[in-house]
Amino acid sequence: MAQKTPSVCNRQSSKVYVFSRDEDKQKILSYQNGNRGFGEQASKVLIVTSNMEHFTSIGERNQCWIDGGMYAMSLVYALHSLGLGTCCLNWSVECRVDKQLREVAEISDSEAVIMMIAVGHLTDELKVAQSPRKKIEDVLIIK
Repeated sequence: MAQKTPSVCNRQSSKVYVFSRDEDKQKILSYQNGNRGFGEQASKVLIVTSNMEHFTSIGERNQCWIDGGMYAMSLVYALHSLGLGTCCLNWSVECRVDKQLREVAEISDSEAVIMMIAVGHLTDELKVAQSPRKKIEDVLIIK
């Protein structure tokens, strides 16, 4: 389903790495700071990347984040439609941590790590952080 995500010039730069073994998931999640207290419950840990070799000019320097972000969102919606729970895990780390993850996960230097996604089956009852959504008039500006 996520393969139908639009991308600039239909270049389809995104890729997903799936980690299933407990030791692999623990190692991968050790580089991400927002999963404490629930990360170990994920049945899968995904890393979404975007290959920067698909973009050729300085004007496209940020396109991997747009295409990769859209792909990640489509992937999350697809997994939810199949009854799985997901948690988007940001990838806002220092260069040295990014390099360490790439080495462990065998991710090419030509790929930008967009985010991680924890995936699993949801329980009937679950405690989650909840933030109210902004009002539509605060985000929709009609001119």
